[in-house]
Amino acid sequence: MRKHLLAAILLVGWARQPALAQTTAKQFALSGVTLIDAQHIQPAYRQTVVINDGIIVRVFPDDAQSLPDSIPVLRLKGKFLLPGLIDTHVHLATEPSTTNDRVSTLSVLDRMLRSGITSVRDMAGDARTLAGLSRDALVGDITSPDIYFSALFAGPSFFKDPRSISSVMGGVSGYMPYMRAVTDTTNLPLAVAEAKGTGATGIKLYADLPAALVARIVGTAKEQGMLVWGHAWLNQARPSDLVKAGVSSISHALLLIRETRATIPPSWKRPRLDDQFLKDSLPDLSSLFQLMKKNNVLLDATMATYRQWAGQDTTMGFNYDLTKRCTKMAYLAGVKICAGTDDDQQGFVQNEMELLVHDAGLTTGDAIIAATLHGAEALGIEKTCGTIAPGKKANLMVLDKDPLGDIKNIRSVVLVIKAGKVYSSVL
Repeated sequence: MRKHLLAAILLVGWARQPALAQTTAKQFALSGVTLIDAQHIQPAYRQTVVINDGIIVRVFPDDAQSLPDSIPVLRLKGKFLLPGLIDTHVHLATEPSTTNDRVSTLSVLDRMLRSGITSVRDMAGDARTLAGLSRDALVGDITSPDIYFSALFAGPSFFKDPRSISSVMGGVSGYMPYMRAVTDTTNLPLAVAEAKGTGATGIKLYADLPAALVARIVGTAKEQGMLVWGHAWLNQARPSDLVKAGVSSISHALLLIRETRATIPPSWKRPRLDDQFLKDSLPDLSSLFQLMKKNNVLLDATMATYRQWAGQDTTMGFNYDLTKRCTKMAYLAGVKICAGTDDDQQGFVQNEMELLVHDAGLTTGDAIIAATLHGAEALGIEKTCGTIAPGKKANLMVLDKDPLGDIKNIRSVVLVIKAGKVYSSVL
């Protein structure tokens, strides 16, 4: 009883100290929670979860097993326990000296974690900055989700882009190990090894890469234990070329159209494309979707960035109409969807989850899976994250309201647990 009372007092303390991360005892338990994850889309009610040294060690129905009095218990009757959310498309360090300065970035990361996001995938930026942030997040020096990041490989023409230049200040765009121009003559084993040496988890394939070179990059990366992620279309390589090469995910649902069309027809470029027009006009992508399913390639749809674009420029609204339809088509075909925003942290992954439900037709359960298990698969961390099970990291979020009833309830965060540390919510 004394330990239970102590846990309740500590929980109140956490709620009153929003600026501080709180470390629990090495071992503690949550009880009375309803589990919702990829294994419990039919919720498991009144469950106890035991955490030891940042790892989930036991999950069982309340009162099915006894707990020693020495283990503090947070009694959370009526609350909902989910895996921590994963945003598979952020950009934290495109401009580390200005827009993404450290003060601003740390503030964003703090708010991300307290909203329930425990991991993110950065899809190209200054790896020098990202490596430092990733290290600090991993050891708990900053309040932040865990950060996984990419090294970008593209054709030489891309590296005049201002974004690539701002990401390599002090170096030369196209010649940095994390911002690399590649051609048929590039020493790929060395380039991949240098990319891996930056701390990157994966290589992101970007503009102006031919299909044959894509296949060589992917093969070399796999030999060295690196994932490969790609823009769905690379000017010289179609989505199916990337899928056949063996990438683990492709980004931007809008670009799936490039499987069969070199350009978007002018007749489509109007403010509002209704469902019937899209149904009648969009190409048949079923072969591509079947190939993605066969090769277990995830779609990082990034609906949020196209929704943001449409809001800023109504003449570009057709891009979002196409994004919605392509995402829905992929989902109905059985392609795995992960949840990435790509909106430069103007909103968090909860926005993407709501769009996946309301505009792409995902069930609330599948939107949760997109932002948990499928996100973990995209990052290559599904063995340790993405579901609530013994042996998994204690990356969790506690909600006040049922997200299966309404996806907006994903925002009703009571507290967040990352690697066994408990944090108050952003509320």
